[in-house]
Amino acid sequence: MANKETNGTVELEEGNTLSTQDGQSVKQAAAIAKPSQDRNHPFGEDTPIYLTPSVGSGVGTPTALAIGAFATTLTTLSFSLMEWRGVTTTNVYIGNFFFIAGIGMLISAQWELVRGNSFAYTVLSAFGLFYAGFGAIITPSFGVTDAYAGNTAEYNNALGFWVLMWTVLNTFFLIGSAPINLVYFGIFITVEFAFLFVSASYFAAADGHTGAATALKKTGGVFAFLSALIFQVKMATVSKETNGVDHQANFAKQGLPQTAQAWRERAKEVAQILATDVTERDIQNKSPVKEVQLLKAAGLTRVLGPKKYGGGGQDWSVAYQVIREVAKGDGSVGAVLGYHLLWTTTANVVGTEEQADHTQKLLLENDWFLGGAVNPRNADLKITSDGDDIVFDGSKRFNTGGVISDATVLEGVLEGTENHIFAIVPTKQPGIEFGHDWDNVGLRLTESGSVKINKVRVPWTDALGWDSKTKQPLESVLKIPYASLLLPTIQLVFSNFYLGIGWGALDAAKKWTTTKTRAWPYGGDNKDKATDEFYILQRYGDFFANLRAAEALADRAGEQIRDLYADHSAKRDVTPQRRGDVAEWVASVKVVTTQTSLRVTSGVYEVTGASATARSVGLDQYWRNVRTHTLHDPVAYKERELGRYYLLDEAPEATWYT
Repeated sequence: MANKETNGTVELEEGNTLSTQDGQSVKQAAAIAKPSQDRNHPFGEDTPIYLTPSVGSGVGTPTALAIGAFATTLTTLSFSLMEWRGVTTTNVYIGNFFFIAGIGMLISAQWELVRGNSFAYTVLSAFGLFYAGFGAIITPSFGVTDAYAGNTAEYNNALGFWVLMWTVLNTFFLIGSAPINLVYFGIFITVEFAFLFVSASYFAAADGHTGAATALKKTGGVFAFLSALIFQVKMATVSKETNGVDHQANFAKQGLPQTAQAWRERAKEVAQILATDVTERDIQNKSPVKEVQLLKAAGLTRVLGPKKYGGGGQDWSVAYQVIREVAKGDGSVGAVLGYHLLWTTTANVVGTEEQADHTQKLLLENDWFLGGAVNPRNADLKITSDGDDIVFDGSKRFNTGGVISDATVLEGVLEGTENHIFAIVPTKQPGIEFGHDWDNVGLRLTESGSVKINKVRVPWTDALGWDSKTKQPLESVLKIPYASLLLPTIQLVFSNFYLGIGWGALDAAKKWTTTKTRAWPYGGDNKDKATDEFYILQRYGDFFANLRAAEALADRAGEQIRDLYADHSAKRDVTPQRRGDVAEWVASVKVVTTQTSLRVTSGVYEVTGASATARSVGLDQYWRNVRTHTLHDPVAYKERELGRYYLLDEAPEATWYT
């Protein structure tokens, strides 16, 4: 019943350890390897078992069954509570209480347990047992009523207390449902009032206030009916949502792709799924929780990871193509995937070999999705040393993907120095507070709003590339050109999702032009259909050629990045000149893809017509997405950089954007 996301929990007073070295931080490493839990849970405990999301998703979803069992039983119960058509005896509903709600909801609860959803498991188990218990009370063979030997006052008081205790328990469910969505909150608040009034009716009956008892019971019945009505509507919605193909289950059965081509095909399949409702999701501007679950189920989040820990074992040339393909279907999802893959590389580039290996193990075995509070244009996070820990404080105006992440990359400057420190911490903790203020024109589903970092503690052992004993940066790790490779790597991430968005716009325009665009009837050389128009054919040819050329350049640059890591990862011995040469391949792609994607995404209207400007068509999202992110850093500086590289033979100096 809850939106399932995987976030680790930590004991903050003892730090947020994510990597271990010889003999230290064993307790926290074990804590992080615990099961995933729902980000919206009201309970701070992890689920009692752990299955990776790909396995859990392979058993389908029990939501429709659970809601249906609850709604059917509560509806009939509400009729008797309101005494519709004179019905006051509930024994006829014993079948509902035991078999529909009792057994049905308990089955659904176990189903949710296998999926690793502890909140839904708790709620469904509780209400399944509630209905079974109520059925037992009114079943003559159990002898509950007879046990009171006609003492109706005692009997009604006992029932009043019994229902009151369920009112208290439901209060916790009500609190837990608040962050999920308004529908579930509406269900639990109406159930709360139903319990409360029914409990009061039993107490009134025990005191001999028959009229008041009847009125209170009927009022409780009204709230029960309202809750059941919300359940019925939700069941219809869930049934509609689950009536199609269970993509996550299909991916789970297939396992991870084994070749570069298979990874590209998997990404295309995901893009096709995302494209079916990309316009509706863009308009709704919801957090891409389900989209990230889809990426995880398809395995795309682990394409770069080492195979020994369950990763795809692919290189960056393949990862860039995967990002591009996903962005064709949904630019926002392609972007957050790109950022995630970049952050999974962080420890490989700025950490020790031990830190890199341990981080990969944690990320892959827990199937974590990463965000990053790393925005160089803002003031750096302030880092203070406090014994065996470092403490991050500050804020960032932009933080792509953090809200939907399981872990967050933090970066800041150690107080009293100019030395930067990277660390990876669990996202779900009081010290990380998201502003939920991302409402820009483009990339609306990337959750790129602000974040406040308040006294987030991290053990010195998790400061990537630092000596935890001397509390100094390791020169062999951080004071070399290799440590700056994240910058050209992420710049090519940007270009590939620009390119994917451009292709997505052209594909969407093609569907519109071939089915709905009309030929111009006043040209003197009238055509039967739009696809015969010279100017339309010419424009499509131009867009197609430019996207193909940009794609070829992007693939060539991807190979350069691939070879750079392949040649120098073992010894970290890349030279400034080699790094600069590759950075200028990346800069070339940035210039070309920026120009091409903006031109294509705005130009598609010229070949689709005025009716294609309707908001429901969704062609505008492509330009909005590209325009928003191409302002990330001025492309004019890339052009100047390329000019100096070619004209003056100057390799660019490593910066936060080069």
